[in-house]
Amino acid sequence: MTTTPKIAPSAWVPLDPDYTNRPGYDAGFLGLAVPAPRLTPALAALAKGPVLPYQHFSILMNPARRLAFWTAVNIDGQQERHLGDRKRDEWWFDERLPQKLQVGGAFYAGSGFQRGHLVRRLDPAWGASDAHSGRGEADTFHWTNCSPQMPQLNTQWWLHIENHVLETANARDLKVSVFSGCVFTDDDPRLRGVQIPLAFWKVAAWVVTVQRKPALRSLAFLVKQDEAVAALLKKRGVRPLAVDFDDVPERIQGYQTTVAELERLTQCRFGELASPEVDVYARAREKRLAPQVFNAIDTYRRLGRPADLITN
Repeated sequence: MTTTPKIAPSAWVPLDPDYTNRPGYDAGFLGLAVPAPRLTPALAALAKGPVLPYQHFSILMNPARRLAFWTAVNIDGQQERHLGDRKRDEWWFDERLPQKLQVGGAFYAGSGFQRGHLVRRLDPAWGASDAHSGRGEADTFHWTNCSPQMPQLNTQWWLHIENHVLETANARDLKVSVFSGCVFTDDDPRLRGVQIPLAFWKVAAWVVTVQRKPALRSLAFLVKQDEAVAALLKKRGVRPLAVDFDDVPERIQGYQTTVAELERLTQCRFGELASPEVDVYARAREKRLAPQVFNAIDTYRRLGRPADLITN
């Protein structure tokens, strides 16, 4: 394992307005091609704007919902930077898009929702210099990267899974590519003119060595906040709330699932990452579905902690 050089923590930096220096998501980052998600034709017709490149990540917006169809970030555990404490969060509109196509701070004030990062703020905070690292962190504070999340999701369950992915990459000096986004449905409830996603998804991809050759591996996650959103909106007199996910008592519930299942839910296509030979959870399901039915794995595996993940 390569030891990360000890460096002075970099301060939180303001936004760099020169977007021409943003490389965006790199599909060849892992050494094997991992393209950004591809929308089905029906959704692609709605994605009228460009893919927005940032430092080490990219975003495709859903203009009708003013939230991201998907985000794609490269994480380099070997070039992690030790960032210092930030000042109070400051968020920015991306001037490459009209502000009316971005959900800004006016919605969040007093709404009961937190400003949830889709690309975790530390994921792109790496590079050959503090300037690159700081730019990556600052870029995650664009409203294009924000989504309405209940506090229990944003600061607890989802955060633990995100930390687990990043800490594993850093500890093992791994390169990881991560995709995240909202699950959009027509029945998502409205508050202040914004339809609230009831679930979020994440796919992680990395490379292993199999018989001395590089091979892709992938993991898929879903976290839902429908019961928590229903409770919040009920207090505000917003009814009814359509819930398309399974009825469970927990207000915030996370799952491990297959990439193919996320393709069904999101209408995003993940290419080779959805293959049963690549998807770690799908590989485990194939082994456990037969012949011992008692040892089967459901399409969704409920997660209480990162240790519940099937990762190999």
